[in-house]
Amino acid sequence: MRIIDMHCDTITKILHEKKHLFDNDCHLSIKKMLQAGYMMQCFAMFVHLKDNESPYQTCLKYINHFKKEMENNKDYIKQVYCYEDLVKNVENNMMSALLTIEEGATIEGDLKKLHHFYELGVRMMTLTWNFKNEIGYPNNMSNPESWHEITDKGLTDFGKEVVKEMNKLGMIIDVSHGSDKLFYDVIKISTKPIVASHSNSREVNYCPRNLTDDMILKLKENGGVIGINYCPTFIGKETDKNQIPMIVEHIKHIAKIGGIETVALGSDFDGIKTPNGLSDCSKMNLLTEALEKEGFNEEDIDKIYYKNFIRVFSKNCEI
Repeated sequence: MRIIDMHCDTITKILHEKKHLFDNDCHLSIKKMLQAGYMMQCFAMFVHLKDNESPYQTCLKYINHFKKEMENNKDYIKQVYCYEDLVKNVENNMMSALLTIEEGATIEGDLKKLHHFYELGVRMMTLTWNFKNEIGYPNNMSNPESWHEITDKGLTDFGKEVVKEMNKLGMIIDVSHGSDKLFYDVIKISTKPIVASHSNSREVNYCPRNLTDDMILKLKENGGVIGINYCPTFIGKETDKNQIPMIVEHIKHIAKIGGIETVALGSDFDGIKTPNGLSDCSKMNLLTEALEKEGFNEEDIDKIYYKNFIRVFSKNCEI
C-alpha cells in the first residue's frame, strides 16, 4: 500500500453514467486500486457551474453518492477524517478515501456551508475551477466562445476569509485551477501547507494550469506539494507518443527546483483523457519502472507516491 492520489473525478462520472466504484471501465475502480497497491484516493466532488441546480445542492448529491459507495465497498475502503484514521486503516490493511471538493462556488459565498461540508468529512477544497466564483479567479476563464489566461486577479475579500477558515477547520487548501495571483495570495495568508493537487511544471511544458519555478519554490517554503497531473496536454505537446517519460521529466524538474519533498501524485483520472502509456490506475507500475530507470531510489519514490502528501495531511488534519 504505497500510492496516494490527490485528485480524481471518478465519483461524478460513475454517478452520471450509473456505474459502480468496485468494478467499472473507468480509469479508477476498487479492483484496479487493489491491483496497483493504493493506500488512499482523494475523491473530488467536481461541480460544473453550468449545471442548473445550486452548486451546494449538487455537491451534497455527489457526497451522498460517495458515502453510498463507501458503504457498498466497506470491506475494502473506508473514509478518513484525519491522519489517525489513515494510520488505523493502514494497520488494518484497508484502503482509505479522502472526500474533497473541486469548485469553491459550492459554498455559495457562505462560511456556514463550508462548515457543513467539513462536518460531512470534506478535508480538501479546490478554490476555483474554470469560472470566477465568490472566492476568486481561475487561471483560465471559460466562456462559450474562448479561453483567456488570468494572472492579475486573485482572492476576493471573501476568499481571504475562506483561506483563514479552512486553516482553522483543518481543511487542505488546493490552488490548482487558481490564477497566478490567487496562488500568491493564498501562500501569503495560509498558516498551513497547501497543495496544487493536479498541476505540473510550466517550465517543462507551458500551460497556465502548470506552476512556474517561482511557485514551486514558494510551495517548498510553505511545506506544500504538487500532485502530478496525467492530462496529456499538461504533460507535453507530443501527445501521440508514450507520455510516461514526459511525466518523469515533470517530476525531475519539480524535484530539482523544490526538492523531492514537493512532489506528489494527482492523476485527474476520469476528469481527463488518459495519456499514452498510462491508461488507468492499475498501470502505475509502469510509472514506477520509469522512475527507477531515471535513478529514483525506493525512498524517493515513496516520498512522491505517499509520504509527502501524508506530511501535508497530518499538518492540516491531525485530529
